[in-house]
Amino acid sequence: MLQKITSDTTRAYQSLQALRLGSSILLSIVLVKLSFTKNEIGDFEWFLFLTNAVSFFWSMGLLNAFKSYFPAQNGEDQSSLITTLGIVFLSFGLVASFGISYSGYGKELIFQDNFIYFSIFLILGITASISEHILIVKEKSQDLFYYGFLSYAGYFVGLSIVAFMLHSISALFMFLAFWAGIRFLYTVFLIHRYGSWTVDLGSAGKFIIYASPLIVHVLLGGGMEYIDGYLVDAYYTREEFTVFRYGARELPINTIFITAMVATMMPLAVNNLKLTLAEIKTRLNGLMHWLFPISIILMLTSPLIFRTIYDDGYIESAFVFNIYLLILCSRIVLPQVILYARQKNSILMWVGLVELIINILLSLYLIEDYGILGIASATVVAYVVQKILLVFYCQIRLGIRLSFYLDIKLHTIYSLLLYVVFAIAYNLY
Repeated sequence: MLQKITSDTTRAYQSLQALRLGSSILLSIVLVKLSFTKNEIGDFEWFLFLTNAVSFFWSMGLLNAFKSYFPAQNGEDQSSLITTLGIVFLSFGLVASFGISYSGYGKELIFQDNFIYFSIFLILGITASISEHILIVKEKSQDLFYYGFLSYAGYFVGLSIVAFMLHSISALFMFLAFWAGIRFLYTVFLIHRYGSWTVDLGSAGKFIIYASPLIVHVLLGGGMEYIDGYLVDAYYTREEFTVFRYGARELPINTIFITAMVATMMPLAVNNLKLTLAEIKTRLNGLMHWLFPISIILMLTSPLIFRTIYDDGYIESAFVFNIYLLILCSRIVLPQVILYARQKNSILMWVGLVELIINILLSLYLIEDYGILGIASATVVAYVVQKILLVFYCQIRLGIRLSFYLDIKLHTIYSLLLYVVFAIAYNLY
């Protein structure tokens, strides 16, 4: 089994994603069981949330551009691009840290004496995220698997020990900075191994221009998670923010397998789109047969699960979680692979803008009557609209039908079943 995982880049990256999300969920359980208050956990969650909020768009945009840009370069340019990516990440991280230092949230971190840990975690930790993507494009599946295992096992074990021994949120922030530094050293090693240590400023500029629409696309589309968090923080207390964050997660295995498939199939699609789409359809068929049933079971049992692993104060988190489970219906449709391969970056950007507007307006409308459940529902609707627009663009402008990369009948049956079970579960509890 281990050999099967380490010999396939997609499976290795899926394992890394599983370890990342699994360690996060297990840590949240540990913090509750060690009697950290909701307010303390809220501060920890806000620290992680703020780090991602100021970096997710440029980091994901640059990495998506890197995976579609890299295969089209020659050997020397590929080596230079790896080095360039590291320098760009460090530069963007410094700018983000500098910007936060002058914001209200930066003043909050400075007042708590945690800003230095935040800056280290942001600059070095986010830059370290390029390691896994270097290993993806170099097809080093075994290295990718062991890097993920050591990195996220260290994250969970280290933070758990610190939480148990010191019972201090600031100590957890200190460990996060240390963990980011260790991962950054491995990134430097990979750049030394696969990069050239020569940077062509002209080529770097071209790459950033190429990546710009993708950065905007991720900012507009991927920003929904962070807009949701800001709205909850603005309308409610930090305790309510904790309740929302614990529930506002898609089923980890859904995100793991689908995100990993997009990441690893993207470079392949650049070279052979038709064959890659056939491979995606085959793999998605297999995924639907167990991702949807697991989501259905969890939808019916989530209140009991949240009550057991956390406590009665997190029951509302289960209802938020159930709403987020519905995202699977749109998440598993992958027209973005086509657009990345055909380098149609601008359409991703414009559709992302539509998605963002829908999410904000609908969230503000629903929050009055449904609270945090309304915010979660707006996110689901916005995701659906985004995928519908991208699917139609691929079919009308590129001549690539949805049936080329998705079993429509199977997807429709499972999606309808999931929504029916959602209605049953909502009325049951």
